[in-house]
Amino acid sequence: MDLFNDLVIPVGSSHLTLIRLMLYISASFLFAYTGLLFGSVLLSSKAASKAKKDNDFRYQKLAQSLIKVGTGITGMWFGLGIVPFLSFILGYPQLLSGTEGDILGFLIVGLLVFSMAVASIYIYKNSLNFKSLFYSFKTNVRSKSESIVGEYTPLDEDVENTGAFTGIWGIILLIVATWFLAGATTYAYDHSLWGQSIFNMLFGLNTIFKMLLILTMGTAFASAVYMFNAFSWQGGYEFVNDEERELSKNFVRKMGLYSALLIPLIYAFQIVTIPNNALSGLMFVFGLISLLFVVFFAQSIYLSKSEDHTSGVKYGFMFIMISFAMFAAQDQQAFHISVAENLNSISEIHEKADEARHASYAKSEVEPVVDAQAIYDTRCIACHKFDVKLVGPAYNNVVPKYEGKEGDLVKFILNPSPQNPAEFPAGMPAQGLTPAEGKAMAKWLMGKVLGGGEEKAEPVAEKPTEEATAAKH
Repeated sequence: MDLFNDLVIPVGSSHLTLIRLMLYISASFLFAYTGLLFGSVLLSSKAASKAKKDNDFRYQKLAQSLIKVGTGITGMWFGLGIVPFLSFILGYPQLLSGTEGDILGFLIVGLLVFSMAVASIYIYKNSLNFKSLFYSFKTNVRSKSESIVGEYTPLDEDVENTGAFTGIWGIILLIVATWFLAGATTYAYDHSLWGQSIFNMLFGLNTIFKMLLILTMGTAFASAVYMFNAFSWQGGYEFVNDEERELSKNFVRKMGLYSALLIPLIYAFQIVTIPNNALSGLMFVFGLISLLFVVFFAQSIYLSKSEDHTSGVKYGFMFIMISFAMFAAQDQQAFHISVAENLNSISEIHEKADEARHASYAKSEVEPVVDAQAIYDTRCIACHKFDVKLVGPAYNNVVPKYEGKEGDLVKFILNPSPQNPAEFPAGMPAQGLTPAEGKAMAKWLMGKVLGGGEEKAEPVAEKPTEEATAAKH
């Protein structure tokens, strides 16, 4: 867990708002998809069990269609399941930093169990596909050779047993993953659980009712998605006859109605068990809106019994999606209220760190104090004086040439080049000064020579040449 805790950095209020938005979107997707996947495999397993019990292949086809509700799109388990889980793992520690609410372990366990559940469910899905292939094979070959069919019967039974086994385990693992997900999100806003054991979290009433609510709403969601795909979207599925159509509709419709009737009861218990430190008026508003759309969903599913209202299932599909979104908003609002003070503290820490950072930047931009006199006394005095030529020319003869050209003088001091090779062939060696030291030295020299700091001497008189002396005589 320390790996993720080390990634936590204080962020400002705008970044906190973005993280909260990310968590809300992730919660909407994760709650809805986890529930949808559970409802999909639950309804499919029930249909497959009924197909085996009644020896009715129509239920086998229904089981195949139902499992596609949660697995039909390639990669949806990753985009709608794994990615939101990872967002939770990265987002919650940011908002809970500085508190005892460490939910990383619970989320990581939930992610691992969810991944195992997905693997089991996809094996179950493939076993249904093989079962369907064997059925078609036996139907087409039996009329020609019973012996060939008999050879494949053991393999058919193995596939059926594998499907039943992986289907049950997919349901169990998904329940456990949802349990940890519900527990982690409850633990995040229930301060009384902070520092308590994992059993207090998992067996808390709010955790249990939240888990049941996600699974029940998910079953209703899976029913709505199947009804929408089978009877509304692009004309619906092609059934062999009206009897198969009614069989599929009644089976799924009944499960959807049962789920819709349970949702308000579970929802009420879930809201009642939310701790006082997470309650707010807006949270109840989200909960009521969610329940209202559950009622709309139940009505649309109920009316689908009539053939005239079958197309209305598309509204039921939208209603349950909105209900899930409002449930996620309610959960995130409870979390926000419970950690509001901590969010203010995080924002204050960020602001102080930001101020300190800006102060350090401002300090670094101030020119350092450089003692130009000390540089002259240690590096320049051996070769230069103001009014007398030594190894190098007198400053009073050179500096006036740079009047109004301080930048050029700085460049020359930092990187000197021969200016009078005939008289000073060696030139001035570079002294290894920093830019700040070079600038300070140039200002100091110009102040001394041009500003009257040193008595200006007349330019050093050059010795007369022999030709000039002879000319005078």
